[in-house]
Amino acid sequence: MQKSTIFVEGVFRPGYERYFAEYSRKIRAYLERHDAIVVRRQRVRKMLYGSDGPDLVMLIDFPDIEAAERIFFEPEYVSLIPLRHKVFATFKMCLVEDVL
Repeated sequence: MQKSTIFVEGVFRPGYERYFAEYSRKIRAYLERHDAIVVRRQRVRKMLYGSDGPDLVMLIDFPDIEAAERIFFEPEYVSLIPLRHKVFATFKMCLVEDVL
């Protein structure tokens, strides 16, 4: 099996601070139960090129592509989406791979 990576970017919704700690705690626990490893979770400090960039980016490694594709469609994760919407105005998640 080959490890797989997901890239996440999000733009915070006004007032996100009220919900961020709870959302973060629940997502971290969920990812941990599914053997996912958060490689990077960083706040975007400044856009160097382009406009309207994200506020937060993450790289998450999974044991295999099947796990990466599956866990974000399971009922437990889907039940967290309303809370995610309170944190992020826009949210994107991409399955990425190494470039040879």
